[in-house]
Amino acid sequence: MFLSSSPSTVLAYDTASETYASHDYTQDSKDISISLKEFVDALPPILCRLKMQERKSFQDRVQLESKRGTKEDPVTQLFSRLDLNEPELTEYALADRTKNYTRNLVATDNETFTLLLICWNPSKESPIHDHPCDGCWVRVRQGKIEETRYKVNEEMDSLEITSVETYEDSREVSFINDYVGYHKVGNPSTTTPAVTLHLYCPPFQSCKVWPDPNRASRSSKVCMCNYSEYGDSRACDKFAVNMI
Repeated sequence: MFLSSSPSTVLAYDTASETYASHDYTQDSKDISISLKEFVDALPPILCRLKMQERKSFQDRVQLESKRGTKEDPVTQLFSRLDLNEPELTEYALADRTKNYTRNLVATDNETFTLLLICWNPSKESPIHDHPCDGCWVRVRQGKIEETRYKVNEEMDSLEITSVETYEDSREVSFINDYVGYHKVGNPSTTTPAVTLHLYCPPFQSCKVWPDPNRASRSSKVCMCNYSEYGDSRACDKFAVNMI
């Protein structure tokens, strides 16, 4: 709905041009909410500008990676301003009681980002999984979610829990990438569904999952599949696991 296939707006993430990355959409106040369309329009130039800065030197890359997911991160700042109460998001919130959760594609340019609205049934969760990308940003639109993070203990060949956090504030942004660790996400409520918005930069087509945290060396590779795309339901029965 918000995507263009024109050459001026679709660019390779790792070969961003100076012209494309020079546009600045972050001059207005960080307290002002933005619409879904404004977010989708503003995000790719920011990502491309960050990618260009990252390629300047090793020090620049280390500095950018240290800020990623923090309040100093331009992506986090922009994502936190997205108005999650916007009625337009409701058309993407397609749930299915027969599944643990549903992945609903809201927007993507297939190069710099993918934006998903995920509907969680009560007491359901994802498998433990990684993120083969620069990072995953998450906000809660409805209800609450519980995130459990893990790190690998190579000596014990296990995944050890490093933290368990509950999120329910719609303005709070959770961030994770593989430098931080792996995680699983779930709905801790036994009665109330939850809805979360997930931003992945750049998109990826598969990831690793760990069915058993006591066997860290035995992961499985799963492919991404969406329950719906742009508000149109297309249930995915090809894969046994719907991954985040």
